[in-house]
Amino acid sequence: MAIVIKQKGSEPGARLVPDAEKHGHVIRRFGKRITPGEVTFFISQLALMLEVGTSLTNALKAAADQTKNPGFETVIRSMQLDLEEGRQFSDAMSRHPQIFKSLFVSMVKAGETGGYLKEILDRTVEMQEKRQALITQVRTTLTYPVVLCVLSTAVIIFVLAGILPKFAVLFEGKESVLPVSTRFLMAMSASIQQYWWVYIVFSVGLIVVLKLWKDSNYGQALIDRFIVSAPLLSRISNKIYTAQLLRTLGHLMESRVPLIEALQVTRDTFSNRHFRLFIANIMSHVKQGGRFSQPFSDYPYVMESVKQMVATGEEVGNLHKVMLRLATFYDTEIEQELKKIASMIEPVALIIMGVVVGLIVASVILPIFKLSHTIR
Repeated sequence: MAIVIKQKGSEPGARLVPDAEKHGHVIRRFGKRITPGEVTFFISQLALMLEVGTSLTNALKAAADQTKNPGFETVIRSMQLDLEEGRQFSDAMSRHPQIFKSLFVSMVKAGETGGYLKEILDRTVEMQEKRQALITQVRTTLTYPVVLCVLSTAVIIFVLAGILPKFAVLFEGKESVLPVSTRFLMAMSASIQQYWWVYIVFSVGLIVVLKLWKDSNYGQALIDRFIVSAPLLSRISNKIYTAQLLRTLGHLMESRVPLIEALQVTRDTFSNRHFRLFIANIMSHVKQGGRFSQPFSDYPYVMESVKQMVATGEEVGNLHKVMLRLATFYDTEIEQELKKIASMIEPVALIIMGVVVGLIVASVILPIFKLSHTIR
């Protein structure tokens, strides 16, 4: 990120270009990060101002004046000065890769070359909004079960550490008549009270090990494979990946980005190695003069309807339109499936939580009644 400063003895607006700007690194000022929502709003602002006839330089100045994030304001003013120095807007964006991804830079570059930058910015906003909507849907689907799991764990720990110890005296010496579940919970309670620090160290160590495993090549390979091939998860994840591929590539081709460059940019937007390899195979096949649709027919993680429609689109010469139409169709399907999953998870999670809590309560209350009956 460029940092606009006034040098002693320099004219207003003069700046230094530190190493952070040269390498395109984003600096967090005042501890505030630049969110995707802020980037989307910024691009939308530019598109609107260009539509009403504002020059790009003045549009950047107005956007910088309106932003409330000091770090993002610094980035925008840096881009404004880049334009005033004669650089292209895409070049100015590329100097901040942590904010403006290569996908956006390629589309803007194509828009500058073809003279339709405003339309490109509109497409960029549309892509970013759909991406954020999908992320919100996934988070909404997972929030409820995660909250229930946390609450269940908290209840179990509270019962084991705070309630069961009070019954230890009552149950002492009568272990033979206690149910197996009660004896197990009593043993767990005593263990937590005496070795609580071991549980904390073990939990922290387990989290660290899982994090290291996840970041390793072997662990990431297993995760990527699981995501695209697991019986239940793959149904929705492959649709999400396919819709992302179709939308990104379709918008790039519609923006007249060369096919090989579009494929390269699209591949860089994927973290899953199987889809990255798939796109690399398409690139290799196209470079050798083959048909674009041929690798689709051999790829197992893309739906049959996509394979057929891509082949048809290539034959009639409207491939980008077909891909964008398919992306819109699968966006709707993904939304419906996520809602269906959420509606199924909620009752199942409630039942599991109820069973766990009920089992614990029964393991404490029922032995009391049994002991009182024995005494009588």
